[in-house]
Amino acid sequence: MTPNKIWIEQCQAARCVEDEFGTPKALDYLIGEKFLNYIEAADDHPEWRAELPAFVAEIKTIFEPWQLAEYLKKARQTEPFDPSIYDEEDDDIELEKQLDLRRCAANLLLVERAREWLLGE
Repeated sequence: MTPNKIWIEQCQAARCVEDEFGTPKALDYLIGEKFLNYIEAADDHPEWRAELPAFVAEIKTIFEPWQLAEYLKKARQTEPFDPSIYDEEDDDIELEKQLDLRRCAANLLLVERAREWLLGE
């Protein structure tokens, strides 16, 4: 499937999700899942990168700027790392903490890139 067919289908699906389940669920689906993944894929695939402006334009026909801004304030946020879920003797605590920090940093950077695309910030 070509990149433009992918985002077109995802936008159509988001409209259905919004009609059936509401705007928050549609934002989770299209922005929190599909658009952020698309941005990542565009890093390695020029044909996907070329489609980003059109994808963004279509997203802006579905959601208002304020809805996007509000959603991006909390997109991919996670709970703070909790070492209490590990046994005290568990040597993996530090490794898990480092992995969690890396995941959080990567998500923060990705959301900032989405903010630039969708809000021009």
